[in-house]
Amino acid sequence: MNNGANSYKVGNKVAETEKYRLYLCRPSGATADHLLQVSSAVEYNGALDRAAYILEKLFAEAMRLEEEYERVKKDPKHLLNYQLCFPEVVDTFVLASQGGRRVNILAFREISDVRVMVPLSNIAHRDRLRVDLRTSVWIMGKLLKILAFAHDAGITVGDLGLGNILIELEQHYVVIFNWADARLMTGGVTRSVVREEIMCAARATIEILGGTPEGGIPDDGSPAHMPYQHHLIELARNVAGNASRAHQEFYALVDELLPHGYHPFTSMPR
Repeated sequence: MNNGANSYKVGNKVAETEKYRLYLCRPSGATADHLLQVSSAVEYNGALDRAAYILEKLFAEAMRLEEEYERVKKDPKHLLNYQLCFPEVVDTFVLASQGGRRVNILAFREISDVRVMVPLSNIAHRDRLRVDLRTSVWIMGKLLKILAFAHDAGITVGDLGLGNILIELEQHYVVIFNWADARLMTGGVTRSVVREEIMCAARATIEILGGTPEGGIPDDGSPAHMPYQHHLIELARNVAGNASRAHQEFYALVDELLPHGYHPFTSMPR
């Protein structure tokens, strides 16, 4: 598959939705795979075009905030790293040989092998696993970080289902993959949408814990279980109207309840 001077060897299909199909692909001369996202029909070209546009807007905003932070941060090694929360658009084009369908070539920053990124739906539904409480902390915390960043930029996320939330198990990256359902809100993201997306993030986290908002999460004996469960369920009940505040309050609670430091990805049968 070619786009001018850029050529890509297309590999196996790895996912499919109503709007697009997803394949492994390798740019000419590269040693690692990217992802090729192609619209399933010409009528969905606009969705993929919008996704590429929003991803580029998010990257520009992430770089702007990093530059601002550079002037005031106390630790020169600390970075905001918002750009790690969404894919990189390597290329985007309309392919005549595919009936004029839109193609996005995507990669993950700081990730050399795209196959290490795992959808939460695979963990919960294919592998029938649930994570422990401390693993859920970095998943929920980074989902709130993504929401705060996107909402402050006037962008909705749109899809917060388990299939659209990817994680990297070792470095604890959390990525929202597909932004075809996102929207750029010229007047800012409305409070009702903010509440809805925080609620969806909390429900996704409760699900990967093996629980439900109605029935709670499994108790693995942690003394943090009850207050942590209460906080997640409150967020899942559509009570939070500001993602930045929800992010701060979440970590304030976690800092009180749980040990600090790296906790490896930990799962068990559901």
